[in-house]
Amino acid sequence: MKNAEMIERGIYLAQKGQFKEAIEVFEEDICFTQHPVAMSYYALCVAQVEENYNRAVSLCLMAAQREFYNPDIYLNFGRIFLLKGQKALAVRLFNKGLKFDNMHNGLVRVVNKLGIRRKPFIPFLPRHNFINKFLGKLGHRIGHKTV
Repeated sequence: MKNAEMIERGIYLAQKGQFKEAIEVFEEDICFTQHPVAMSYYALCVAQVEENYNRAVSLCLMAAQREFYNPDIYLNFGRIFLLKGQKALAVRLFNKGLKFDNMHNGLVRVVNKLGIRRKPFIPFLPRHNFINKFLGKLGHRIGHKTV
């Protein structure tokens, strides 16, 4: 199999959730190293299968440095941070990817699934401020939008 075919196959398997099989394809002739999107999918596979988050993050970081404009890389990067339990960083990466393609199916789907927080009730106070918490809960109970 040629490198391009192997990369396509590995990406396809990763997208279908067959991470172990995708790793095997990517590691054959180390085909993912010259293709940033494939590198990000390989990183996601490493995070899923081996739970080696540090390696996965560094691989995705290299991919993002090569193709900073590719939303697929930010999707995979964010998914790695979700696996790590770092939702805030994941959301930031998803939003960064949406800046390059605001209609990207994967990014839109994952952001909608995670849900969108409303702005704090009183914007100039921090979200965790007691007054914001109280007014936010009260407003939620009576069905009001933020000010």
